[in-house]
Amino acid sequence: MEMLHNPSFWVAVSFAGFVLLSYKKIAAILTKTLDDRSARIRVELEQARKLREEAEAILADYKRKQAEYMQEAEQMLVKARSDADAYRKNAESDLKSAMEARTQQALDKISQEEAKAIQDVRNHVVDIALAAARSILIEHVSNLPQEELIKLVVSDIERKIH
Repeated sequence: MEMLHNPSFWVAVSFAGFVLLSYKKIAAILTKTLDDRSARIRVELEQARKLREEAEAILADYKRKQAEYMQEAEQMLVKARSDADAYRKNAESDLKSAMEARTQQALDKISQEEAKAIQDVRNHVVDIALAAARSILIEHVSNLPQEELIKLVVSDIERKIH
């Protein structure tokens, strides 16, 4: 029983008693601390899961919007090509019509100028013929006596009257 007189023994016993008595308190404190930390981690994990779900939803929404915008851009491109083709065809048609109208105008003007040139040549031929006839008449009339001229004029008038 020498142990009972040894102070180290009593320190060890009191320490063991203290540990046994405080075990429930320390275990409760440690358990509560670990439970609180576990709950905090669980809340953080839940928030992280919610944030991840929100991010995935936003990503899916952006992908959907991107697909819609790409489809809209494709439709705009198809419409632009269609409009450009229609404008090109319209411009070609307008150009063809304008060229045909100008060609017709040129042909009409050429016809008019040709008719005018023919008329000018005819007038010139008539002028030449009249000048030739005048000179022939002057030459013949100057040789005829006045009585013959009067007879010719009278016969010409009678012929025109009858």
